[in-house]
Amino acid sequence: MFRRGLVHRRYPFNKRGPRERKSWKHHVLTDPPKPIQWRDPKVWTKDLTTMKSFDAPQWDLWQSRARSEDIDEALQPFMDMPQSLKDRRYDIPWWANPFGAWYLQNILSVELLKLPSRTNAEKVAIYRNQKHSLSSKKKGEAAQDDEILANIIKERWRTLEFGDRDAGYPCTFSDYIQFLNEWFKSLDEEGMQRLREHFDRRIRPLLAVMSPVDILWLEALTQNSPHNKEQLQRRIAFQTSLGTPEFFDMSKRLRYEINEDYKVRDELGPELFALWSKAPERWPPERLSKMYGLDFTLVRKILVWHHFKACYDACVEPDWTLPKRLFALEWIRDVRARKHGLFYGKMRFAEQKITFYSDRFLFRDLVNRREASYANVWEMDDPYRFLQTEQDYEDYWGDNYDVYRRMFPEMIGKSGEPVQQYGQMPVWTGPHRQHANKSQHNWMFAEIGVNVGHEALKKLELDPTNEKRRRFVIRQPDGTLRSAKMSEMRAWYWKEEWADFRFWAPNMEWGIENTPSQEQYQEHVPDTPDADFRKQRRIQSRPVKWFYESHYTRTGNFAGFQPLRFMQRRTEREVRWPDVINAAVQIQKRKPDAYIFKAIPEI
Repeated sequence: MFRRGLVHRRYPFNKRGPRERKSWKHHVLTDPPKPIQWRDPKVWTKDLTTMKSFDAPQWDLWQSRARSEDIDEALQPFMDMPQSLKDRRYDIPWWANPFGAWYLQNILSVELLKLPSRTNAEKVAIYRNQKHSLSSKKKGEAAQDDEILANIIKERWRTLEFGDRDAGYPCTFSDYIQFLNEWFKSLDEEGMQRLREHFDRRIRPLLAVMSPVDILWLEALTQNSPHNKEQLQRRIAFQTSLGTPEFFDMSKRLRYEINEDYKVRDELGPELFALWSKAPERWPPERLSKMYGLDFTLVRKILVWHHFKACYDACVEPDWTLPKRLFALEWIRDVRARKHGLFYGKMRFAEQKITFYSDRFLFRDLVNRREASYANVWEMDDPYRFLQTEQDYEDYWGDNYDVYRRMFPEMIGKSGEPVQQYGQMPVWTGPHRQHANKSQHNWMFAEIGVNVGHEALKKLELDPTNEKRRRFVIRQPDGTLRSAKMSEMRAWYWKEEWADFRFWAPNMEWGIENTPSQEQYQEHVPDTPDADFRKQRRIQSRPVKWFYESHYTRTGNFAGFQPLRFMQRRTEREVRWPDVINAAVQIQKRKPDAYIFKAIPEI
């Protein structure tokens, strides 16, 4: 009954015949693919001749990981290095660096002998020959051990010469620089502070009085290049003042000045700080600077520095707003200048010789902190006494409106919420997908729900006092989340002509006629419980619907959303279930290596 002749073909359904004749490109997975960890380990090498060894890797673990992901380099040459070179730097442990190996062998191994775990007798036994050679000159007791170790270390430092490793030198100069770079990157804030201070006191006075020729000469001596040593000595040596008495005289004078500055900070500073912190209304920084004959700015820097030092030493959280309050006039000046496009940097408090914890750490959560609240404030004491006009208020508080609303409740309505960071949502796949959150744009997410997302209610749902107000989230290019500023929330509504932002919604071309309707991708994240029954799937917990766009993007057909390798049309998902997860990196389809049949065979 169902049999038919050869002529008939079930055309629309079985275009390419039964299952077993299906083309290679039409196979669809029948069951979800196994997670990567469950797949068969690739045991053979590429040519299928030898088995791979599965011994635990030693430090080779680091060897193949390129360092291009690390963007915070400490030293300038590495910051300036082109990407192609950065990709070839490997992440190796510090002792695999030739200089690190030398340091471990010659310096650390000796310094470890200072540890109390060794008795004096052991140290003496280890270093008997040096000890005898020294004690033959002058008689001493066993208490001399530490001095002996220090002398040995000095000697070994003296023998270190940079040069070509094939020529027998322990390491090249670039090994040493790389070692320094890694070491500086690993320092915490206190270590950085001590390093800065050391640099200020010891090295900067030398650098300050060196001419470029001196630097050339030092480089030539340091790096032991075999090529042009004699030539360099002929050309440069006579122009150099390095090591002459005048040179040392100048640098000594400079070192004295710098150390005087530190003396002011460390000896006079606590006194200033005690007076000011005890009764700020009687000893404002202006009065202190007149009393001690110091620069007003210097006094304020010293106060900030001592406040932070005292807090960190006592393990108490510092008052993050202090620098902003002491330098408020400069702050306002710079905000205004930046607004008018005259000023591009960040305001720095550590420009001159007195430095403290770096700006980046200092201001990291300035915006999130609340201002210190005073119980009673009178005019002299009022830290906001210099804010006169409304423009002043606006420039000073910026987007930190929470504080603003607390202190000036009558100003509500002109203001929005404070900008705050949000934690990341935990994702089912863990760290494998975190890189996908980074992009070159700020993405803005707006809530859609029953009571928000209506044009007519715009004023109501942006009102900062309304507790059911509409929520907006912005994902920054580095992948972190923050709340939106008032201006961004207002720019969300397209019909405001003043908003010069460009918006782009996923799968939506930019333009009028080719913009599809909203429903098709709103339905994709169902809000209603009955959508689950309609689709005959189990009830699942899903987030509230968010309608998302990005602003600050470029215009154009696809609004240049992502670099080209991300723009392939068909994407396959890397994980099949749960089906809310899309492919992080989309696989580029490549042409098959061998064509079985060619349309035009070459003969």
